[in-house]
Amino acid sequence: MISAFLSANCGALEIVGLSAVAAQYGVQAFHFYLIGAIPGMIVFGGAMIPVYMRSNIQSLPEYLERRYDARVRLINSWLILAKLVCVAGVGLYAMAKVLDVVFGWHFTSGALVIAIVVLIYVLLGGLRAAIYNEVLQLAVVVLGLAPLLFRTAGKLPDASIRVGSHWHMWTSLRPVSPNGSIDLFGVILGLGCVLSFSYWCTDFVQVQRALTARSSEAARLVPVLAGFGKLAFACLVVVPALAAPAFLDNTRSVSFDETLPRLMVACYGPALLSLGLTALLASLMSGLAANVSAFSAVWTEEIYRTSIRRTASEKHYVLVPRISIVAGIGLSMAVSYLCLNFKNLMEFVQMVFSIFGVPFFVVFLIGIFTRWATSTGALAGLLCGTATASVFHLLVATRWLVFVSSMNASFHAAVYAFFASLAGASLFSKKAKRMSADKLDLLVYVPGAGRESRQSSIRWWALACLLLALCAIFNYLWR
Repeated sequence: MISAFLSANCGALEIVGLSAVAAQYGVQAFHFYLIGAIPGMIVFGGAMIPVYMRSNIQSLPEYLERRYDARVRLINSWLILAKLVCVAGVGLYAMAKVLDVVFGWHFTSGALVIAIVVLIYVLLGGLRAAIYNEVLQLAVVVLGLAPLLFRTAGKLPDASIRVGSHWHMWTSLRPVSPNGSIDLFGVILGLGCVLSFSYWCTDFVQVQRALTARSSEAARLVPVLAGFGKLAFACLVVVPALAAPAFLDNTRSVSFDETLPRLMVACYGPALLSLGLTALLASLMSGLAANVSAFSAVWTEEIYRTSIRRTASEKHYVLVPRISIVAGIGLSMAVSYLCLNFKNLMEFVQMVFSIFGVPFFVVFLIGIFTRWATSTGALAGLLCGTATASVFHLLVATRWLVFVSSMNASFHAAVYAFFASLAGASLFSKKAKRMSADKLDLLVYVPGAGRESRQSSIRWWALACLLLALCAIFNYLWR
């Protein structure tokens, strides 16, 4: 269970993306793990899972409909659809980049070949195989990258010359600095308090993996125990990229997204290179297939079948997902070209999550932790947050707002979208009719409402505190 949970968020897309972040921003990449993952995983296990288990929900869309109404579920489905297309496009872009570095394929040629292969893969049921092999793929990826860690760790610069933001996580950051790479405001509030929790507490895949545990106690432990593996994974991904200048020729201008495949080519022999590339491409393809299939399922079941054509033959509903898979691949191809405008793919991913993920998180948050939130307020919150983030990124793109780093801009946009969503939801919930108290009891967080034993509670708190202590030590060492 823990390995399945970990494998769902430690795929090749994260490896390629955060290797690029480490190459561009240095040890700042650790923020994505130490403040951008671990706290969110702990809150997910401590506060969110008890509500999920107590309400007996099977999916997040089901929770939205029960807590609010079908309108909120529908709007959220459109946001999920947009997010899935963007993430699938990023996966397609990453694979095309790998083929470009290793085999010299042109980006368009590589993306087109991959799109055709994934289309056949999904139509023939490849997603089912990808789900079964997800844990195995993670193991192969770790085996393929572990030698890279051992070969590059010895080439890190001495501590005496590690100066500047590239080698210090905190001491070199200014409170607010649009002209800098990132700042404290963006890291702590944007990444740590908004983007992190919006992903870990509301991601469909993570929730489903945790809910398959045999009991509430076991489900609460899953994200906390997986957090220890996440810390180890951080070193596996970030350290080789930090040592990249010692192995790579940086005289020519290349994308930071090429860092990992270029390192593998430079450090590996034929056997290890074959293993590493096979694992990398297989994991990326599995993730792309999963996102395209999810796009098809959301479009068919959450939108088309419920809002566009409610009565049709089963043959028709079998054909619609196949057509939507083709459409999803086509849209992903278009999105992959957008990634070329960013210095690394994680900048694009953070922009996507600030627009489509944060408003959903706010609506979900107030739904769980308050009793005053209404469906009208939730709709207003979704629209206000999405509009705020979109306008902010538009102003940055047109240079009305100046940010040196797209990553920092996305962190700031996430904060503004959060408060815009919260303000919109609060304002429009005041005059709307609220749900009755008896219906809310199973849908909101109630401290101590679970039936967890004292021993299980002590165990969970001990592990959570240990995990946070390790994060604190890590932050101090790279301060």
